[in-house]
Amino acid sequence: MKRQVPLVLCFVFGIAMIFTQFSPHSFSQGIYEEVISWALIIGPFALVLATITLIQTHAARIQRRTEHWQYSFVVFAGLIIMVLIGVPFGPQNTTFEWLYNNVQVPMDATMFSLLAFFIASAAYRAFRARTFEASLLLITALIVMMGNVPVGDLIWNKALSWWTPWEDGASWWRQWILDNPNLSARRGIILGVSLGVISQSIRIILGIERSYLGGGD
Repeated sequence: MKRQVPLVLCFVFGIAMIFTQFSPHSFSQGIYEEVISWALIIGPFALVLATITLIQTHAARIQRRTEHWQYSFVVFAGLIIMVLIGVPFGPQNTTFEWLYNNVQVPMDATMFSLLAFFIASAAYRAFRARTFEASLLLITALIVMMGNVPVGDLIWNKALSWWTPWEDGASWWRQWILDNPNLSARRGIILGVSLGVISQSIRIILGIERSYLGGGD
C-alpha cells in the first residue's frame, strides 16, 4: 500500500499536468493553477524536511567523528543564530540584515571566486594541445577570450590585421563562434537532454521507474 499510493498519485498528476500543457481550455488551466497552489503549500513542508535531514546528517558526522566533523558545529551555530534572530524579529531587523550582508554575502563571493581557480586549472588540463580536438578547443577558447576582454580587439588587430581588416575582429569572430558552431552544439545537447527527460518522465508516470520510492518493488 505504501508503494501503490505514490504510484497512483504520480500517474494521475503526471497525466493531469501533460493535459494542462497541451490544452488551452480554461478548465485545464484552472487545474494547472490549482496544482501550482498545492505545490506552494507543500514547499514549506519540504523545507522543514530538508532542515531535519541537514540536522541528522551533521549530527551523525559529529557522532562518528568523520573527516572535518568540527565544521558541523559551525553549521549548527549558523542555523540556530539565524533562526533565533530571524523568526521572532523578522528578516528586516538590523541584526539579521547585518549578518546576511557581512557573513553570508562575503562567504558566497569567496566560494564563487574560488571556482575561478578550479575553472582555470581544468582549462589548463583540457586545453593542452595533444590532439587535433584539443588544439581546436584551445584555438576557439583563445578567440572567445580575446573577444570578451576590452583589449582583445586591439591585440587581434595588431597581430592579425592582415586577416581581419575590420576594427572589431576578435569580437566579430567570438560572436560568430557563439552564434554558429556553439549554438548548434547547444541545441543538439538540449534536444538530447529533452528526449531523455521525456523518456524518463514517461517511465516514472507509468511506474516503470521506481527508484524515487527507495528501490525494490
